[in-house]
Amino acid sequence: MKKIIYSLVFSFALVPALVHAQQDPMVSQYMFSGHFVNPGYAGSHEYANITLLGRKQWVGFDGSPLTAYLSFDMPISKKHLGIGALVSNDRIGVTNRTEVTGTASYHLRVGEKAKLSLGLRAGLTYYCAQLTQLTVWDQADQVFTADIKSKFLPIAGAGAYFYTPRFYAGVSIPNIINYKPETLISAGIDNAPHLERHYFGTIGYAFPAGKNVDIKPSLLVKYVPRVPLEVDYNLHVFFYKTLWIGASYRSGDAVVGMVEYQATSNLRIGYAYDLTITRLSNYNSGSHELMLAWDFVKDETIRYKSPRFF
Repeated sequence: MKKIIYSLVFSFALVPALVHAQQDPMVSQYMFSGHFVNPGYAGSHEYANITLLGRKQWVGFDGSPLTAYLSFDMPISKKHLGIGALVSNDRIGVTNRTEVTGTASYHLRVGEKAKLSLGLRAGLTYYCAQLTQLTVWDQADQVFTADIKSKFLPIAGAGAYFYTPRFYAGVSIPNIINYKPETLISAGIDNAPHLERHYFGTIGYAFPAGKNVDIKPSLLVKYVPRVPLEVDYNLHVFFYKTLWIGASYRSGDAVVGMVEYQATSNLRIGYAYDLTITRLSNYNSGSHELMLAWDFVKDETIRYKSPRFF
């Protein structure tokens, strides 16, 4: 039964070259490093940061997604500039996608405590799908007679990010270029995956709820053409500037519990568990996600001016 379910899911949802589906890697702890979804976030705090994240989705399900992220960003002196880099690898079944990008952002002051950041990202992606390793019912189906191996393809994206010490909102398109000749801003490269554009919107605000407690609701909206709109509803509580505890509801997909702990003045450790609420819950035991982050901060007073905290 697991092989049958896997074959159906793979055929109808997980092969970007065959169908239109959400293709960008999905993580749950993006609110602790907005650089994952918006290049405008780079340099939005006053110190450098490096974050490593690993995610194992749908544990116990053959061919389930396995995702890894390495992110770095920092401000550049007092020039209102930010730079960063992002490396990701996403494996789903017989598919493998790797991206390496650099980001740059300009932060414009638009109020006493408010800034608007405009960010760009550019780099390369490599995609392959070993379709010949699949077991198929129709041996004559030409789609599965050869593997897909793309060249290193250029990618470029953009984002806008507005933030204050306690409020943020942003919109982003991580990859503007696609490889469908009939669409705007496309590259006509043979044997390239038809990567769809993904659109992200984020908003969040932290309410003080006591001397040492803050409550932060937030939203993430994800849109991909011809795919149902997906919304993450998040609620986190911040205790004593040390511990985050939160929960999320991902529409039509999962509920998430997460925690982040400030282990030292520089090291943060985060963990998230996703509980699937679709029929796939019968065939997996949830998703696990671990995050390690290092903040290159010396002055603790500037840490809590960052939109990562509020």
